[in-house]
Amino acid sequence: MKMAFLSIHSSPVGKAGGKDTGGMSTYLCGLSEALGAMGHKVDIFSRSAVTGAEGIHKMYPNVRLVSFDDGNGSLAKNDIYPHISLIAAEINRLCQQNQCSYDVIFSHYWLSGCVGEILKQNWQIPTLVMFHTLGRAKNEACPEENEPSRRISEEENLARNSDLIITAARLEKERILNYYNLPPRKVEVIPCGIGRMLFKPLDRQKAKEQIGLDSKKIILAVGRIEPVKGFDFLIETTALLPLRDDIKLVIVGGDEQSRDQVAALKEKAASLGMEDRVQFTGRIDHQSLPLYYNAADVTVIPSYYESFALTALESIACGTRIVGAPVGILPEIFFRLPGGHPGCLITDRTPDLWATKIREAIFRTEKISPAEIETLLFPFNWTGAAARLTGLIAGLRS
Repeated sequence: MKMAFLSIHSSPVGKAGGKDTGGMSTYLCGLSEALGAMGHKVDIFSRSAVTGAEGIHKMYPNVRLVSFDDGNGSLAKNDIYPHISLIAAEINRLCQQNQCSYDVIFSHYWLSGCVGEILKQNWQIPTLVMFHTLGRAKNEACPEENEPSRRISEEENLARNSDLIITAARLEKERILNYYNLPPRKVEVIPCGIGRMLFKPLDRQKAKEQIGLDSKKIILAVGRIEPVKGFDFLIETTALLPLRDDIKLVIVGGDEQSRDQVAALKEKAASLGMEDRVQFTGRIDHQSLPLYYNAADVTVIPSYYESFALTALESIACGTRIVGAPVGILPEIFFRLPGGHPGCLITDRTPDLWATKIREAIFRTEKISPAEIETLLFPFNWTGAAARLTGLIAGLRS
């Protein structure tokens, strides 16, 4: 098959952990590489933030990144929508110029979905959409997010008009079905994979030394710096842990666009007497992330909402236990291991309870065993995801 993937607002080769670059990029890269290895051809379309920086670049065998210039230069994510028609026209022009044709459009995020619906009218091929997050869900879970009404209405239109919706977790499928009153066949689950060659268990003390962390007990949180991630709640929770435990909270993620949010979190930490107990690393190169997971005594996922929560898989692959809210893939993970768990799932958002459970996880010194890791991560591989996707597309085309 020949597939057009749309990732309009965010390049899949951008550095993870920034304001607009996260699990979606990991999903695009992992899935497209596996599809290419199976012999399918994938072109990933992404707008260039630099005027004149247009081109086609090989990412993996059979996979190309098509960067196009719509003439508007660098735009904030929320400023892209008025240019949707222009973007679709530019992609159409590029495809005609390079004599490209496709069997399916797979749009990632609502902005790409809007472009995909325009291209569908020209190309007369099926469209799939993966929202990655939903504006309505973010607003309901964390009103500080304040996602625009335009996004929410467009996501509903896309849910009804796309040929198929893909999610990465069952919880997200159930949410979409309920929001839009859709038949179950309209939404399919294709989980993330996990790079097991990169994310694997290492010696905890050696990992701490490699990244310059001392011998303190480490609580790790990884993700973009935004309200829905719940990092303010985690700081509040960590402040309740006894000083004698010698614990440090390390928050990985964020870039220049997150400067104000990081400043607010630092101010909150200072108000709780936590200046020396919280470290913000900023964005970390993906290849270095396993060192942080391995150095941690526990990974905490305090999010109010996640459509998947890839950090859970990455932490488990490194053998580090997790404490988290029942978001994204976490409920599925915690019920995969009869008689044992990779940590603790907490439904109540009471700081005292979270502090207790985090402390219990920190002092449970043994890592998740190799056998447990295999059981937990068995369903999460890119080859299986690619096979599932191609089967669904074949069904649409038959």
